Amino acid sequence: MKFLLPFFGCLILFSLSAIELRGQFPEGKPAELQSHPDATVVTSNTFRLDMNIHQGFFNGNVIMVTNSLRLRSNEMTVFFDETGSQVKRMIARGDAVLEQPKRTGKSSQMEYIVAENKLIMTGNPEVIDDQNHVTGNVITLFRDSDQMQVDGHSKVVLYQGQGENSPQPEQPAQKR
Repeated sequence: MKFLLPFFGCLILFSLSAIELRGQFPEGKPAELQSHPDATVVTSNTFRLDMNIHQGFFNGNVIMVTNSLRLRSNEMTVFFDETGSQVKRMIARGDAVLEQPKRTGKSSQMEYIVAENKLIMTGNPEVIDDQNHVTGNVITLFRDSDQMQVDGHSKVVLYQGQGENSPQPEQPAQKR
């Protein structure tokens, strides 16, 4: 039981109730993020923890929210270190959707490796970064350096001058 205290207190706060999805994610941030900005909140239909194998299993309508990202999937497995106090990696499976400021992504599976602060997307991954669109067999996002690596049949579509601060094309004046 002593392994559960750091888990609940510092790393992941979870709710076992089902959540109704409005669009991709619920509106607003969870209350826990207001008082603990470094918290991670995970909701799902069910949750099972097995510290004998150092894993937690979220299933059904899984939504993970931090102050810098939101991730939705059908299921997620969390892998802990041997002490049970640190998350080593997480794997989200089934219609995984990532939302960050200025970036969205989707794939069949997303694996996040904590020590390297990288997210590996597989299974028809695609990323929309501002207006730019990237696909490939494997897309790896490096969160610390704002870098991306695409392996296997990459396709990158860049839209120059289409960012937020770019001038918009003039619309013809409407007749009254």
